[in-house]
Amino acid sequence: MNRSRVLAITAGLIGSAGLIGTAGLIGTAAAVEPPAPTKATATFDLFTASEATTWNAPRPKGSDDFRTRELRDDGSAPTCRSTPDNEAENPAIKILAPALDKPLAAPIDINLQFVPTTSAPIRPDTFRVCYLGLVTMDITKRVTDRVAVTAQGIHVTGANLPSGRHKLLLIVADERGRLARNEADFYIQ
Repeated sequence: MNRSRVLAITAGLIGSAGLIGTAGLIGTAAAVEPPAPTKATATFDLFTASEATTWNAPRPKGSDDFRTRELRDDGSAPTCRSTPDNEAENPAIKILAPALDKPLAAPIDINLQFVPTTSAPIRPDTFRVCYLGLVTMDITKRVTDRVAVTAQGIHVTGANLPSGRHKLLLIVADERGRLARNEADFYIQ
């Protein structure tokens, strides 16, 4: 019975017995109302199954021109095609979670640690996450809209990935423009 109906019924009651009955009915109505829903841990789609299918569909051959990208000249952020200079002392990205050596169940938590060199700190604004398929897609904004990237790394919770094998490219640069790059190969059951 909803609260407004209880109040309407009790309005017709008179005398002190009516007031006692009203208090009892209101107490009963409060007891039968359903509890407020609890807030569940929020999840989000890092990418969808249809996106993964599209990004892995054969396409006309494009340029495979991957070049070393030094950022110190213009201060810009790397792209999904940026590669580190193999002769430089580069920072690193460590994948702390999830364990990539076994099948995973979505949603997953992703925990990355950025390891700078001794000569330059990490620039969090240069962090990139790219889906590597037949088409490479920058999905950075799907992560950075939800969590903050720091110079120490990033922690993402509740990332939904569709079933199958997926590869993500992780990139970040330091203040001297040197790139850290790591690939994460996920198998989702």
